[in-house]
Amino acid sequence: MRTAKLPQFFFAAASATLIIVCGAGPGVSRYVAALKTPMSLLPDVCVAVILAVVIFSRRRKGGTKTLAWGVAWLFIGWVAVASVPSIAAMPEQAVYGLRAMLWGLVIAMTMQTMDLSEWSRNFIRRVLLFVLLANMLLALFQAVVGLSAVELQGLMEAGASYQVESQTRLLGFQATGQELSMLAGSAFVWSCATMVSRGFRLAGPLIWFLCLTSAVVTLVVLQRSALIGALVAMAILVFSINSGSLRGRRAAATRRFGAVAGASMLSIVALAVLAPERVDLALARFQSLFGLSSDYSFNVRQDTTLPVALKLIAEQPLGYGLGASGPVAAKFVPSGPLADYPLGGIAADNGYLFVALQIGVPGLVLFFLLLVTWGFSGTFFDTVPHERLAPRSVICFLAAIMVSGSFWGLTGSMALVVALASIGGGAATNRGALNNGPAPAPDLLRSAANPNFVHLAQKHRRPSSSD
Repeated sequence: MRTAKLPQFFFAAASATLIIVCGAGPGVSRYVAALKTPMSLLPDVCVAVILAVVIFSRRRKGGTKTLAWGVAWLFIGWVAVASVPSIAAMPEQAVYGLRAMLWGLVIAMTMQTMDLSEWSRNFIRRVLLFVLLANMLLALFQAVVGLSAVELQGLMEAGASYQVESQTRLLGFQATGQELSMLAGSAFVWSCATMVSRGFRLAGPLIWFLCLTSAVVTLVVLQRSALIGALVAMAILVFSINSGSLRGRRAAATRRFGAVAGASMLSIVALAVLAPERVDLALARFQSLFGLSSDYSFNVRQDTTLPVALKLIAEQPLGYGLGASGPVAAKFVPSGPLADYPLGGIAADNGYLFVALQIGVPGLVLFFLLLVTWGFSGTFFDTVPHERLAPRSVICFLAAIMVSGSFWGLTGSMALVVALASIGGGAATNRGALNNGPAPAPDLLRSAANPNFVHLAQKHRRPSSSD
């Protein structure tokens, strides 16, 4: 292996480790008892991976940073300031809360500041496809044959809501249906946007397969948050196509979008043959999005959870400290400042209220600005317009699903989602690419150290007037 490629190799290996551990770890640990003890070291493994990325990777030189980069640093600064009193009061809970608040953002910023070769980018993309497809295929298997006793026991141990009428929410290799729905929805919008922007041939058959399987899982996982996020992301994608993001490719992109939508519908029909009851319930859940006033879960949130959360925020506008709300707080019950408020405090059922309860209203404003600027630009570094569609779709999906859940605190799934968004777009390497123009032609005579190149250059040299 050449020395010049060592940084890229270490970055790809570190990213692969992160993706596999965070994406497949919780599910594997349910089936292989010997992995339960090593899985408790996940935070240390993740920190080691980030350090490996920073040490062994070559940082990007140049490149125009987008507004989202500056907002991200402002958000990190505010979280650092807000973490001081909470770490002093409840150190262990606050440290886990700090990791949950910044983990996804740190991964995204770190990946995008590295100068990735095409080999490294393709390698990481293949690892992502492997983990996502494994989750989707296992989820489809669970949809047809049902969950095993071991999987049901894991759901009950996680304390998650897993039953919807006669059907059980799917898991894949994840610990809860929330995490699987987050992966399925982001995989669907990413693969759809990739095929629309790049074309079916360049995207490849694996992305086609991921798109179809994730579309079905997004529906039959029985999590309405994923449906809302996918609908919003698809609307943003259609708007981007029609607003000129694809110069000269609008007609082709529209045809591709229609083909993807049609193929996704046929995939759902195919599953309906094997699991008719689940598909019927999933379609009923989708239809309920347009009549939530009669839905029990929605009414509980409107009548109890939301008023309690808003009252708590009004009483403490600067927040209750990192780890006070969300998945981290649920693990530390009955301790914590919001332990007396299981609905609206520990479980805010809203990602934005989840942030405000921890780092206050200023932190919520910065967090909202971060998602808006990140979703608009797609990446932290300026790139060609068509390369923004896939990451933009993922970030818009993430922003939409947090209206009905504290998904930002699910660190394992967040690692996969932000890695998917970060690998979906990269900074252009030359001025011509930024202008959608062709890259400058290579000069064969620069490789004069190789006599074969000199021979080719002289053989194909155009005759001049002096010859």
